[in-house]
Amino acid sequence: MKKTVIILSVLALSISFCVGQTQYIAHATLKNNLKNYTLVDSISGTKFVLDSTQIYVIAIDKSGNLLWRTDPWKDNEIEKYRVKRPTIVLFNFANNRWTDNKEAIWIVYNNTQFGIIDKSNGKFTWFGQD
Repeated sequence: MKKTVIILSVLALSISFCVGQTQYIAHATLKNNLKNYTLVDSISGTKFVLDSTQIYVIAIDKSGNLLWRTDPWKDNEIEKYRVKRPTIVLFNFANNRWTDNKEAIWIVYNNTQFGIIDKSNGKFTWFGQD
């Protein structure tokens, strides 16, 4: 009897612990702490804005004119992976070997798909998924 109570107690605690966990998908989570929705090119003054739904990225020049608008995932017909509709959880400038040492906008989706957006035209280059 005592052994059964101990086993049931451990099982109940294990279930409670698992239910309380945040859903985790590799290095990206469904809940994100994105702090920056606007990036500003220090040379051209162009603003790159991620909308509040974390789906669209737009480029606006110094005069306030819309240069381009993109939904990188949909515009490039990237296949569904892990979630029905991914949202951008990482949005920043990058300048590294992945970007051919040119500054680009690095984005990662909550399903771990990732790539870069060319600042000049909004073209998305998909690098893969984790």
